[in-house]
Amino acid sequence: MFISTSPGDQTASTPKAPPPGSIPQPGLDGLPYETVPDWNNIGLFTAGIAAGAILGATVALLFAPASGDETRHGIARRVRNLGGDDDVWDELAQELELAAAEREEEAADKVAVET
Repeated sequence: MFISTSPGDQTASTPKAPPPGSIPQPGLDGLPYETVPDWNNIGLFTAGIAAGAILGATVALLFAPASGDETRHGIARRVRNLGGDDDVWDELAQELELAAAEREEEAADKVAVET
């Protein structure tokens, strides 16, 4: 009536695929099998890169040579200038004027202490 095959009756003509991420071996036709990417490892690697970037940025901000106010001011200025085409020379002139004003204040304080 109806013929059933047992699992042991399967023929070996169907090639078995290599495990994911392994080195592809040539099949019966001579062409290599495709390997399947391991998405768990890819996600773990991506999460590691993101965590490293956040940790690196945090350490860089903690050990920055400028004070917190100066660092925040500089970051905010750069973010504001991302969309604009401000002239680099104007920005340099502003920074030089700020540095000169700070030096004048330091010099005036030094003279006031000496007298």
